[in-house]
Amino acid sequence: MADSTISSTTASAAQNSSLTAAANSLVSTLPANQQLGENDFLNLLVTQLQNQDPLKPVDNQDFIAQLAQFSQLQQSAQQVTLLQQLISGQNASQAYSLIPLIGHQVNVAGSSIQLNSGGATLGYSLAGNAAAVSVTITDAENQAVRVLNLGAQGSGGQQVQWNGLDQNGNQVPAGTYQYAVSAVDNNGNKVAATTNSIVTVSGVVPNSGQTPTILAGGQVIDPSTITDIY
Repeated sequence: MADSTISSTTASAAQNSSLTAAANSLVSTLPANQQLGENDFLNLLVTQLQNQDPLKPVDNQDFIAQLAQFSQLQQSAQQVTLLQQLISGQNASQAYSLIPLIGHQVNVAGSSIQLNSGGATLGYSLAGNAAAVSVTITDAENQAVRVLNLGAQGSGGQQVQWNGLDQNGNQVPAGTYQYAVSAVDNNGNKVAATTNSIVTVSGVVPNSGQTPTILAGGQVIDPSTITDIY
């Protein structure tokens, strides 16, 4: 009885060793960091059947369970593919829906302005009443080209038009500029100001597999940050 048990255990261990060696050989052929896929799972199953002990084949229940796992793996792979197709379709639809924005001005959070032949509009919001407000406009090299002293302004949203002239009255080149707002109250305390850019949409970037974005004012903008369209 003991000899029979030992013999059975030895045979089982030998079979497991053979299966393990075959599986390891198959797995070792995979590129680094690659997970087992549908075909790899099927190859492992076939390898297991080829290396089983003819006198002690794989138990039917185990074999059915492995087939069920393979079926689930196949269904999961199909679901992932369908989900990816659905996401790609939605992103393409979103990109097409943004095309009508091209040529329009939009209001987004930021401090960029796009100067053209008609000047540029600067937008910002004050957290409280200000006794003195000034706007400093800088170029691509962060050099100040114009300071606008706007006097007293109330709290809330504000807009000011810049004609594109520098501090000496010379016309500056068209392009993208930055601006910063400084404001103080009657006591000389700083009043917080939040800037927002009014820029012209020049294009749409589909961004395959990701949310589409738009090109405006020389920068890439998330459409969700748009607050107004003109």
